[in-house]
Amino acid sequence: MKLAELCSRDIRLAYRSQALVEAAREMLAAHVGALVVVERGDTVRRPIGILTDRDIVRGQLRRTSDLFCLTVGDVMTPNPLALPADLEVSASIEALGARGVRRAPVLDGTGAVIGIVTLDDLVPALAEELRSIAGLMGAQARHERRSRAP
Repeated sequence: MKLAELCSRDIRLAYRSQALVEAAREMLAAHVGALVVVERGDTVRRPIGILTDRDIVRGQLRRTSDLFCLTVGDVMTPNPLALPADLEVSASIEALGARGVRRAPVLDGTGAVIGIVTLDDLVPALAEELRSIAGLMGAQARHERRSRAP
């Protein structure tokens, strides 16, 4: 199964110069844990960063500033892992693990963000693939038993 089939298309965007408090309010209102950061005016919407709830907390503590004094660019994670829409589930999990992240923007062939995928999206898909493999193995075993029957 490909990421294009699994990713959430309801992505929320933020801009580097945006007030952090505004971005945090957007995350709260939308019930999301991350915003994809793009340059204001970039009509292609290429991700330049990702802002997570964890980035907000850690950024505030690191800078000893409050939410009202910071911008998204002050605390975002720059150069986020971005995954191509045609990537398979297992390769996606491997890429997330290699970077030590739980979510990533999903890009089309032009580099535009079309969605976001999380481990929460991938684990059930992987479980379904494993169920299919287990079913195939069971069918093969049943076929072998039938073909050996007298």
